[in-house]
Amino acid sequence: MKKFVATIALLCVSNAILPHDIYSNLRDRDGHLCCGGQDCKPVEALALPNGSYYLPESDETIPADMASPSPDDRFHHCTYYPLANEFNPLVEPVWDSKPQTRCFFAPMNSW
Repeated sequence: MKKFVATIALLCVSNAILPHDIYSNLRDRDGHLCCGGQDCKPVEALALPNGSYYLPESDETIPADMASPSPDDRFHHCTYYPLANEFNPLVEPVWDSKPQTRCFFAPMNSW
C-alpha cells in the first residue's frame, strides 16, 4: 500500500511540474533565460500586418524583432516586474506595478 501511495504522489508532483517545464530553458534572442518560474504563460495573440503581435489580454503590442520561435506552435509571453526605485542597499526595493515583457514566442507559421 505504501508503494501505491508513493507512486500516486510522485505522479501528482510530476504532473504539477510538467506544464511549466516548457519554459525552463527558453531564452530570448540574446541568449538570456526568459522565465523566473511563474512569469511565463500561453497567450492569445494576433499577428499584425507590420509583423508585430497584439496581445488582447494585456492590450500590448510586441515588436516583430522581439519574437522568437515558439517551442510548441503556440504563443507564449514571459514578463517581469522592474524596479520602480533606484537600487539602494539601505532601502527595501519597490517594484513597478505594471509587468514588462521579457520574452515573446510565436509559432513559425504566424510570421
